[in-house]
Amino acid sequence: MSRFHKAAKNDVNTVALMMASSFAEYPFVDFFLKDAFRNENDRARFLQKVSKILIKTLIRKGICFFEKNNGDVRAFCILSTIKDMQPTVWDMVTSGAIRLVPNMFNRAVRQFIIFYLREAANVNFQNDPNTWYVHLFAVSPNHQGKQLGSMMMNNCVFPYVKEQHGNRILLSTNTEMALRFYTNNGFEPIAHGEISYQGQRFEKWDLSKDLIVEEEIKP
Repeated sequence: MSRFHKAAKNDVNTVALMMASSFAEYPFVDFFLKDAFRNENDRARFLQKVSKILIKTLIRKGICFFEKNNGDVRAFCILSTIKDMQPTVWDMVTSGAIRLVPNMFNRAVRQFIIFYLREAANVNFQNDPNTWYVHLFAVSPNHQGKQLGSMMMNNCVFPYVKEQHGNRILLSTNTEMALRFYTNNGFEPIAHGEISYQGQRFEKWDLSKDLIVEEEIKP
């Protein structure tokens, strides 16, 4: 794990900048926010603000790892145990969610936030103390195709979860490209369906990977 770093408070802004660019064209992000702002700079600033709040919220009970090269964050992952996967309203407020209030006057932004919160609340897996959940995982658009995502999974995420005595990792995705990436790294689809919102449909896959945890050999 030497090339990967655990995010501290002073890393949040840098990771949020990469997260915003990585998810800018994600299906439901593009659907809600494509024409929500006067220009691309305003849209990018909003996504950076949302990303910063989301990262700060999720790492209150989870952990964020990132890969950085020459000051450039190229990949990141936020995960937590299943029992800690649902942040509270207080977690969000104390992470700065109140700063989104002025944006709620924008109808498209309001619908985007409501949609995201609804879907986050609908994630429902069986509570198992040895199961972990990947909230967010991304590779910078400028560095895709370099095996960075696979290296992060295999050399950082999987070893860390096993060190915590975890034996299973769950996650969800909405794109076929991400589905291929996860299945190539040992995840298996366990559910496939659609998310519907005002006539728009988005595909969704839930995936799972079992980890082999070596038992401690006692002398």
